[in-house]
Amino acid sequence: MITEALPRILEIWEHGDTLLPKEGLNCPSEISYDQGLGRSYFNCQPHLWQCYWEGGVVEFPLIKIDIFGQTFHVAARGSFPSVPAYSEKERFYQMIKRPGSGINLSYGFVVDLEVREIPGLSQPLILADTCRDTYLPQRIYGLGSAPKRKEDEFLWDNFGRDLFIDRFYVSNQQVNEWRLLTGEMSRIVSDRKLWYQPAILSQFEQRKYCSYFGKHVLEAKYFDAASMAPVDQKDSMPSKIAYPQTPWQRDLSKSFLGLARINPDYQLSPLDCQLAQVEGCTSHRFFTTDSASWMGMNFPLGFYPESLPNTVDPKKNLKLSSKFLPASSEWHELGRRTNWNGEQGSETPPVAFRCYEEVVL
Repeated sequence: MITEALPRILEIWEHGDTLLPKEGLNCPSEISYDQGLGRSYFNCQPHLWQCYWEGGVVEFPLIKIDIFGQTFHVAARGSFPSVPAYSEKERFYQMIKRPGSGINLSYGFVVDLEVREIPGLSQPLILADTCRDTYLPQRIYGLGSAPKRKEDEFLWDNFGRDLFIDRFYVSNQQVNEWRLLTGEMSRIVSDRKLWYQPAILSQFEQRKYCSYFGKHVLEAKYFDAASMAPVDQKDSMPSKIAYPQTPWQRDLSKSFLGLARINPDYQLSPLDCQLAQVEGCTSHRFFTTDSASWMGMNFPLGFYPESLPNTVDPKKNLKLSSKFLPASSEWHELGRRTNWNGEQGSETPPVAFRCYEEVVL
């Protein structure tokens, strides 16, 4: 019987962005909506799930199903202990982490579903974060900017490998979940307005975070593959590799970044800031999909500096293009990187990161 409600359950979980009411959410202890926050943040979002079943999204959060002419109502139960770091209310989900990774689900959110008309009938279900990453197609790729000499070109491929890359930076909320699972409650970020912002960790802790979930910090060559659109996406073995300078146009001179280099009086438009948030953009946006690459990775240029371990050239491990540099900066170009010592400091811009996972079938 509960099985009949699964499509709606998954819709609430995976498409939480469609649930947001115009008047806003009514569960301030769980989650809030900010104008600079993209709706993608609300998909596969445990705090929105909690808010929904608390009645903070719709007044009567029940799922109606009809079987043989009889109406039943399915709901999630608040049957899990409270998390004082969030609120004292009983939870409608519980995080779990089991050994292993890959195709076998090792991390997720357990929920408990019940049929209101049949006391005692309930069923547990594990919800996975299916919204987090995107698949890197199998093909030949290059690394870095366009080489001046053919012999300097570094080519590689991922044939026979299934790689999944985080769409967005790892957020403070996701690091909070890690802290809670590892018993570091005192280190979580309590300010809910910071939950959707990038987690600012040292290189060591970035590796620890990704490793805990069976992943790795996104490497430079995978970042380039995800951000540089191929000339022909159907040809996985091209005779020549393209090295576009931006994720949206191959020639940087035709983009607003190129125009800003030759025109010191260039005025940024809202569309410019959606594509690449640079110095001078007045609104700071998170989890928006306006700046997506050819395979669905967001924020390939601008926004935050990003940690990118580089096994080919270890000293080039930082994407410096960010909101801390003017649009005219030459660092706003795909394949350009500099060195990061792995430490976050008050004298330098904060460095974000994301993870990738190789799934072995």
